[in-house]
Amino acid sequence: MSRNVIPTHAGDDSDGKIWGIEGINILFLLASGMIGLGLALMLSHKHDPATCVIMGALPFALTALYIFGLRQGKPKSFDTDLLETLLCGDGWMAPGKQPRNPLRHAGS
Repeated sequence: MSRNVIPTHAGDDSDGKIWGIEGINILFLLASGMIGLGLALMLSHKHDPATCVIMGALPFALTALYIFGLRQGKPKSFDTDLLETLLCGDGWMAPGKQPRNPLRHAGS
């Protein structure tokens, strides 16, 4: 007696795309747009419209620069590895000082 094969689609693990933007990146852009809009509305009571638009566009522009420069189309955790490399110097590399035999130096 043969068993039926049930397709589970277990390998289809994708974050998906919305308007060509991968996964959670679209949420970052939407949140920064809402923050920028709120900032522009708060500033509109005391400043001229040009200043409000420029200050309101800053969060969205910085987030878009971050996403399209360091996240979109890059390998997973590329941005954090790059930041670790810039701060510590060893984000993509193995530790510099490794013992020859890790079992011999485990107690030290």
